[in-house]
Amino acid sequence: MKLLKALHENERFSSTEQNIVQYMLAHPAEIAAMTTRELAEKTYTSPAAVFRLCQKLGLKGYNEFKIKFTSEINRVMPRKNRIIHRPITDKSQPAEIVRIMAELQVEAIDETKNEMDLEQVTRIAQWMMDASVVDFYAYDQNYQLAQTSVYNLLQVKCNAVAHNAMNSQIAAALNCDKSHLAIIISRSGVNKRLIRAARVLKDRGIRTVLFSVSRDTTLAHLCDEFLYVANTVDYLDFGGSIFSVGVRYYMDVLFGIILSRNFSEAETFYNNFENYIGHVDESNRIW
Repeated sequence: MKLLKALHENERFSSTEQNIVQYMLAHPAEIAAMTTRELAEKTYTSPAAVFRLCQKLGLKGYNEFKIKFTSEINRVMPRKNRIIHRPITDKSQPAEIVRIMAELQVEAIDETKNEMDLEQVTRIAQWMMDASVVDFYAYDQNYQLAQTSVYNLLQVKCNAVAHNAMNSQIAAALNCDKSHLAIIISRSGVNKRLIRAARVLKDRGIRTVLFSVSRDTTLAHLCDEFLYVANTVDYLDFGGSIFSVGVRYYMDVLFGIILSRNFSEAETFYNNFENYIGHVDESNRIW
């Protein structure tokens, strides 16, 4: 939560700015509907002071602040208290949508990166390299992320398989041994089918890594490692897209670590791979 963390760093703000920050943190639901002038009146400051505060936070203005502030507040508030503030509505214009979608993806990467533990990521990358097979357990949109990860890992000679049907997941969990590593992707953390597979994996002593949004779920408690991924709850807030960006970023980081540690071997493998499927500059390539 990059913005919320910054707002709690009182020493970086003047007394006037601290007054504005304190009001915003105390009345988050009001901020989404307030103009710069209205906020200035409520805090007995000025629109210029509000604008300077936004700039000090690295933002272009108050409208950009409202989007980021509301998005982060929604992630920490209980669902019943969430602020309705859609990033895109029926009034959004194409140019605005282009900007907003870019900002959401950058925000998702920034938030995920800020929560990333380098020692943990390095440890998991080593687990992946040591595993005889990396098994992915996911459904729906997350299964597509798993499939992409499988393809990338095969390029660095890391055997991986993605499972998305309940029967195949349970069978895979029962058939694997302790040389396998299980990676579970679940935005909600409460998917009962994944919980069932995770219980089997835990009973069999299989290492498990979970990509999700909360540590306080049954699924998180069943897994050995938890990796926080940025998210918003609702579909119309682009929660699925934000989560997907975060998972892809994590998997790219893990792929990069594995590639760097096995670069020569991976380079040789890819040259042989292209010898069979055809090089990019060859007219007879099969792809």
